[in-house]
Amino acid sequence: MFSGFSGGDLLVQVICLLVLIGLCLFVFKKYPLQVTIQNIVFAAMFVLLASVMNALSVMIPFFGVPSVKLSFVILVLIVAGSSLSPSWAYLVGLVFDLVGLLIVPTDQPFLGFTLSHVLVTLLPSLWYVKSQSMEPKLAFRIIYTVLLCLGVGAAVYIFQMDEIQVGQDIVAITTVMKLSIVLFISVAIVVLFVVLRYMQKNQKEDTAAAFAKWMMIAIVGEVLYSIILTPLWLDVMYHIPWFVSMFIRVVKACVMIPIDIVVGFSLVKLVHKVSFASKQK
Repeated sequence: MFSGFSGGDLLVQVICLLVLIGLCLFVFKKYPLQVTIQNIVFAAMFVLLASVMNALSVMIPFFGVPSVKLSFVILVLIVAGSSLSPSWAYLVGLVFDLVGLLIVPTDQPFLGFTLSHVLVTLLPSLWYVKSQSMEPKLAFRIIYTVLLCLGVGAAVYIFQMDEIQVGQDIVAITTVMKLSIVLFISVAIVVLFVVLRYMQKNQKEDTAAAFAKWMMIAIVGEVLYSIILTPLWLDVMYHIPWFVSMFIRVVKACVMIPIDIVVGFSLVKLVHKVSFASKQK
């Protein structure tokens, strides 16, 4: 598994393996696996759906070069984590990664991506478990703070960039491009603020709180996977500077997050409704 990696890369592999083992011991000790037909069916369904979404992923052009992978894999994994217990969520993330390696074998499997898939599935499950007793007002305050920090952080980062590498080309980032991207991000965040306020004032408190909690984990999941971890692993594997490759991913995340929020919330409600109906039988 670790052949072909340099000393630094091997150290990262070992650290990722230890983190995976540590998470496994913690999750299965604190949240014992409850084996039921429903859990098995839902877990298998999510693994299959995520694998299909991965196969249907497409590269879209950015600055004229196909450089951004458009995929709904992360959305499926986040929905899985939001619908399953932590132990089952851990298994879904791990099995999905293993299935991907079987479908598309690689000479050098990298445990960083395995860890990413496990985390992006496990964290939503832990969040939903811990947030059950959270007051709705606190949930909204948290998401407002996260949105504000995300917008300010993205704007500061973009204005610091003067050029990025796309494929083999170096593309200069003009002031007009920076302003356009920041304007797009600002509009997206304002829209999310408006939607949140609407939910607070016009929906039942539990529905509004559920939406705020989902929005929180959808944003954190997309940012963690697309903006933080994936550029980090690409830096380790291919020595693509993390700070440089993150630029394209910031733009991608700003497109995907609203989609994840709207589509994902509908999916979560559907899964919970089906789960509840199954338990009633």
